Amino acid sequence: MMIRAQTIVARTPNALLASLDRFHLQSKAKGGTFLFALSAPSDALSVITSHLKSHFPRHIGCLSSPLPAYHSHIMCAVALLNGITFRSTIAGRADPQVGRWHAARHSSTQQLPAAQSSVFEEFDGDVSKVNWEDIWDRTAVSAQEMIPVELRTARPEDVSSILYFSDKAPEGIAKVLKATFPHSNELGFLASSTPFITGRPVTLFHDGEIYSDGAIGIALQPSLGHTSLTAEFPDLVDLTPDLQITCSEGNLILTVDNGNPTRLLLAAMNKHGLDGRDVLLKDDEFYVGVMSDGKVERLHRITSGDPSRGTIALGTMSAPPQGSTIRMLYLPRRDEVTLNLEPTHGNTSISFIATPDSFSDGPPSSALDNDVLVIDGNFVAGSENGFMLRRGAKEEGWICTLPGGQACLRWT
Repeated sequence: MMIRAQTIVARTPNALLASLDRFHLQSKAKGGTFLFALSAPSDALSVITSHLKSHFPRHIGCLSSPLPAYHSHIMCAVALLNGITFRSTIAGRADPQVGRWHAARHSSTQQLPAAQSSVFEEFDGDVSKVNWEDIWDRTAVSAQEMIPVELRTARPEDVSSILYFSDKAPEGIAKVLKATFPHSNELGFLASSTPFITGRPVTLFHDGEIYSDGAIGIALQPSLGHTSLTAEFPDLVDLTPDLQITCSEGNLILTVDNGNPTRLLLAAMNKHGLDGRDVLLKDDEFYVGVMSDGKVERLHRITSGDPSRGTIALGTMSAPPQGSTIRMLYLPRRDEVTLNLEPTHGNTSISFIATPDSFSDGPPSSALDNDVLVIDGNFVAGSENGFMLRRGAKEEGWICTLPGGQACLRWT
């Protein structure tokens, strides 16, 4: 159950600390686990995180990136929730390589990450040739052994939604959570990269401990309130009508409507006045959207294309399967991602947003009238690494990095 939620935007650390003190006083008798996502200058992190941990010893949190409209301000999203908290050390996958499935037919040099799981122990971390699909299929079989210990006594019907903060490779925990709680909604926040801020790849907080990898989260029970999970992908432009994938393998789309997908994309770009010679696939601008009832259900960034072979490579481990209905989409260049941070006036929510990798040097577009802005009822956090999303048993978890893409878990 969501007890309280706020997103706080502050000019100074002291203004933020004063707002956190008020949140603590108003929540003192309510119990629950404290959630937070913090974006602040490195010289202010210590005092702010110490303050949070002293007020809320039971907590899960991470460092996030600023939202574009307030990129020069301190931001802290906070919430109190009832649920089962957990810590996971299940390894995820390495970043996909462009066209890796064709290359793998000749030589596979994917190094197996270390993990505290029997699925990986037999390889002892030394095997250079690994069939990843086989490994991850076996993950589901071993889910009961790999599931975080805090969740082992929970029945599938006891968990309606799962929230977690993760490193940049959440595939391991996502696979195990789906195998164990297939009908739940799953929303994972890929914490912002922090090597130049804390010296850690990512920075996760859990009950006084700080971690650089894995995941920390909370499982929510249906008896404590019903939730719905939605996603929005703003500003995308359709380049093509609905198309059908007729062949795909690994992270590659090989044919669409029995034709060459890259040439089809180039033709669509020319029709829309886009010069594919200079722009194609050099920026995060082109996407494949998997369609359902006329809406984008999931989204994959196009990472490369080969007009002669025709193949399109996607920034995912698995391209949509044969028979999937897709559209090719374009994200126009924008000076700034616009976001709605208005109070919810009723239902509370947690929103995770994929933010741009960098921001302009100019002043933020949304100036604060006072030293602090408090948005009640909304927990809003952003990361340039995006978020992981899964809605129920029919969907596989997938990562969205579209700048401005947003997933919202709402209490109904």
